[in-house]
Amino acid sequence: MSNYTNFTLSIDADAIAHVKMDIQDSSVNLMRRAVMTELGQLMQDVAAMPHINGMIFSSSKKMGFVYGADIREFDLLQTEEDVKTLVQLAHNALAAIETLPFPTCCLIDGIALGGGLEIALPFDHIIALDGPKTQIGFPEIQLGLMPGFAGTGRVVERVGVAKALDMCLSGKALPADQALAAGLVDGLAKDKDALLEAGFAALKQPISRRKPDTAQDIKSAIAHAEANYLAGHIKEQLPAPFLIIDHFKAAAGVPKQLILNEQIVFPKLMMSEASYHLRRVYRMRDAVRKTARGDIAISKVHVIGAGTMGGDIAMHCAMQGFQTSLTDTNHQAINEACTRARALFERRLKQQDIIKAATERLIADPENQHIATADIIIEAASERIELKRSIFMDIERKAKPDAILATNTSSILIEDIASCLSTPSRLIGLHFFNPATVMPLVEVIAGEQSDPMVLDQAMYFAGALKKMPIKVKSSKGFLVNRALLPYIFTAIDQISAGLDADKIDEAMLRFGMPMGPIELADQIGLDVCYDVGQVIGISKQAEAALSAQLALGRLGRKTGQGFYPWDKKTAIRPRDTYEAAGLDILAKELLEPLITECRAAVAEGVVASEDDADIGCILGIGFPPHRGGPLGWANYQD
Repeated sequence: MSNYTNFTLSIDADAIAHVKMDIQDSSVNLMRRAVMTELGQLMQDVAAMPHINGMIFSSSKKMGFVYGADIREFDLLQTEEDVKTLVQLAHNALAAIETLPFPTCCLIDGIALGGGLEIALPFDHIIALDGPKTQIGFPEIQLGLMPGFAGTGRVVERVGVAKALDMCLSGKALPADQALAAGLVDGLAKDKDALLEAGFAALKQPISRRKPDTAQDIKSAIAHAEANYLAGHIKEQLPAPFLIIDHFKAAAGVPKQLILNEQIVFPKLMMSEASYHLRRVYRMRDAVRKTARGDIAISKVHVIGAGTMGGDIAMHCAMQGFQTSLTDTNHQAINEACTRARALFERRLKQQDIIKAATERLIADPENQHIATADIIIEAASERIELKRSIFMDIERKAKPDAILATNTSSILIEDIASCLSTPSRLIGLHFFNPATVMPLVEVIAGEQSDPMVLDQAMYFAGALKKMPIKVKSSKGFLVNRALLPYIFTAIDQISAGLDADKIDEAMLRFGMPMGPIELADQIGLDVCYDVGQVIGISKQAEAALSAQLALGRLGRKTGQGFYPWDKKTAIRPRDTYEAAGLDILAKELLEPLITECRAAVAEGVVASEDDADIGCILGIGFPPHRGGPLGWANYQD
């Protein structure tokens, strides 16, 4: 019955209109401008039809319900007025659903995020598919935004101000059972057939909504949101959480006023620097995930070196489903790593059968027997080139001819290690970051002779470990250490020139870094900083300052004293308050070498693009995403 591009319309024998969403040229449904325009027209057409008894709205896609707005279209918006025009288009289309003269029901059969939830909210009834595939929420805060298609008002009618604020500020998606408990959906169905039956039944039921919040409820909800979501943020840098709370305050939690005010607040957020950067970071993350998808011929992993890093790599591999053997000349180190692994599995995996399976996949191998059957062998020994060469000569003799050989080196060139091998093309770098069970980045390092197919397998392997791999050319410091250490050394130079360490760290915390460079140096280990500096280069002032600390046995956190004294995992420092403008100037000075090194890494082909440099620093250094990465931030300032 329909000639629509992105929807189908049919009327059944009971005069129920069935509208199915099926976005053209896309594997998933997205709320695009053309889609919203067509949806508005479709609702007008349905409203004009005589004798319609109800409408059921659903998706025709195999994957999810509606994944949200198409953020690629956001980049076409140049002004707040452009954004407001888009918002008004969406508001009008969704209001046309709300004013239909017959009962309506929306069926959610999977992902319903952002605009995907907002398209469901105008319906009288919402029924969702029960199970893990159903995820419902407002993730816009992750892009520096808030719901803009009337979602803040309509969700308040269903869940109240407190839950609405939590959804908007946390960005967390609710599984089906939690969505039902919150009142976000009206019912659950076990499968798609039951979902449709529940939709028919819902059309015969009265509309159910919670009682409106009292003034005290709203006041308490706002106070709770301010206490839990604003700490540590600066409004000028990351405005979204502040403006979301202000938005609910200004409307006093009244749904209709919230809907009206969205047309003012959402455009401001869309044009903010933070949202610009966060949308770019979202695309960069997506691009990295795509490079990490592919079939791998790896099922057995062998890790050599059971120290902190090697043990963590091994337990993470086992936790992600790989049979993993761990060897070391120090047999006690293997036992200690396995003990740590069991504690990690119990903490992360929860269910006893899953914990047992992961534990069984991690094999203590003191005699190094499993090397002969491993598909990939990861060396995680000390950063000494002769030791690594000795290990790889032994590996080459014992490993399968098609096994991938990988070194976890953080500073030694792949070519320098591979020179001892008869088949150097098999060797690549897999640089995990500490702690390897937490940090998302893996630098996949290509030596001059590394086989491209081996590199691709390493990228896919990292993806299977649920890591974010960046392909990097073998070069001093690779990407992250090349950029990070000069930044740390510059901060140490400032101490040598008389600047207070606490002020330096506070400048970078204000900028958005998770930790200041001096505290980070202590965390890494001053001996490690010194050693890596000998490889990639270090200023005379920083070298002298580090040498002085090392001479006193002050290695940082691990010895309880570095530039700061430490109480276990906490640096004891004043954390004083300083004038904001001065901190901002200092932060720019400290970041100059980091930016310079990232630009050089791109120019020299160490990484393929500015995007790779930026996402590498975000994932590996903790550069704040709302700043867009070193080059994204620097380019925006220009």
